[in-house]
Amino acid sequence: MRSEILTRIQALLLQDDLEAIRQDVRSAMDEFRALTNDEVRKQREAWATIEKEPEAVFEYEPSPEETVFEEAIAAFKDREKLWRKQIAESQKANLETKLAMLERLRNTIQEEENIGAAFSVFNEVRVEWDAVGDVPGDQFKIVHDQYYRLRDEFFYNINIYKELKEHDLKVNLKKKEALLVEAQALTGIEGIREREKQARAIQKQWLDVGPSPRENYQQLADQFFGIIRPIFEEVKSHFDELRASFTIHAEAKGVLIEQLREVVAEEVEASHAGWQAATTKIIALQTAWKSTGFAGKDQNEVLWGKFRELADVFFQKKQLFYDAQKSVGKQNKQEKQSLLEQAEETAKSTDWKTAVPKMMTLQKAWKEVGPCPPSEEQRLFRRFRKVQDQFFTARKAEFADRDAEEKTNLEAKEALLKEIESFKLSGKRKEDLDSLKEFSSRWNKIGFIPRKAMDGVMDRYRTAMDASYDSLSAQRSERAVETYKQRADHLVSSSPQEVRREQNILREKMDRLKSRVTKTEENLERFTGKGAEAIRDQYEKSMEADKHEMEEIKTKLVLLRQASQQETKSEDKPS
Repeated sequence: MRSEILTRIQALLLQDDLEAIRQDVRSAMDEFRALTNDEVRKQREAWATIEKEPEAVFEYEPSPEETVFEEAIAAFKDREKLWRKQIAESQKANLETKLAMLERLRNTIQEEENIGAAFSVFNEVRVEWDAVGDVPGDQFKIVHDQYYRLRDEFFYNINIYKELKEHDLKVNLKKKEALLVEAQALTGIEGIREREKQARAIQKQWLDVGPSPRENYQQLADQFFGIIRPIFEEVKSHFDELRASFTIHAEAKGVLIEQLREVVAEEVEASHAGWQAATTKIIALQTAWKSTGFAGKDQNEVLWGKFRELADVFFQKKQLFYDAQKSVGKQNKQEKQSLLEQAEETAKSTDWKTAVPKMMTLQKAWKEVGPCPPSEEQRLFRRFRKVQDQFFTARKAEFADRDAEEKTNLEAKEALLKEIESFKLSGKRKEDLDSLKEFSSRWNKIGFIPRKAMDGVMDRYRTAMDASYDSLSAQRSERAVETYKQRADHLVSSSPQEVRREQNILREKMDRLKSRVTKTEENLERFTGKGAEAIRDQYEKSMEADKHEMEEIKTKLVLLRQASQQETKSEDKPS
């Protein structure tokens, strides 16, 4: 692809008319450089996957085409520089030509007495004037004003007294007087840009108006331009101040960038308080950035890009810290869940001699485990405390019929065990899963049994249930989807609005997960070199979890659609 673009550039440069090909060449240059940037990225990605020394630094290997490209572009820029020089020389020559034409017209006005000859010269100058090209920008207004003043003076000396009617002079006078009134009203316009815009429009109309009576011509012109020129001077002063402020603002933004760079480079204390303190510094710099003014079109976006990139690096490092904290919190959660399960199991015991010391040991272990995520800490503690309270309350209670009740519960569980052990799968997956769930519900409703029989009964129960679930291959995600079928049926039976609301929620979650996976993939490219492997592993695990959840959402959307279609078919059937 780059070779084709290079061939196109070389073909364009063979043409003589540089002005005709400039835009095409610059467009092709942008395309070639964009592809080169893609090649750099690909080489970087390939380099990141190979084994290398920890201190290795990526080095880009340019293709031969890039050398030819740079030579061609250098030749193009040399031609363009020469072309601009020629344009400048041409404009300078045009200025000399127009100055000579002005001198000729001035001499004609002052010295020519023959009206026909004067008109001949005037018309020649007017035609030649329009045919001559541009002059240097700083001379345009001077030359332009001289030409229009001489033109008006010519008509005064020739046309007004020889050909124009007195009526035309009066009409032009009224027009100029009206424009003078409009010019005087410009001072009431607050916005400088709008005032400038209207001033230029009124000035153009003034210049387009023909001559007016000579006796007050200069007075009107002095009045009019005495109003207009200060406006243009004010506009020029305003923009000069703006450009000066751009430099000041750019310097202030540069200082903030360096301050931000220092904060990002600081070693943050590995604690919540440490990261909060560092974040406060970043937010203060962001607030200061917002208070700095505009730095000009050329600089503002460039400076903001640097500032934002440094802030992104900081918040990525912060995210990694809290991701690690979440991992520790998850581990603590698992440990507390395990202690909770042990407490719940211990609370079932009526052997107070062994159960009480074990429960006290669990209390001590709970205090030694670190905190869970805030959303889980209180919930787990309330459950643990509830188990403790129930356990010690039960110890104090005296139940005369406890043995009889436990024996009755044992008989009930053994009867249910026989039913579970004799259960045969029907081949209808949903019905079989519902049956297994019903077994679990009935089992959990049966109360305590004698401790000496508990282990054997529980082993038989787990073995029987696991055998059925294994036959169905009912893994966690499948059970979750199976459970969702019931929710889908409930939503469809409620209303179409509920179904659409659920679909929107799932799709929005899918979009957030897609965005997060894309962002994670982009972040993986940033972490290369020594010490980056652990960070990349953590990002990849997070990305895999997101992808797994996306697959579950897709399945849920299919279940919703199928349930809706089934409901529609049911409604279409004749009653």
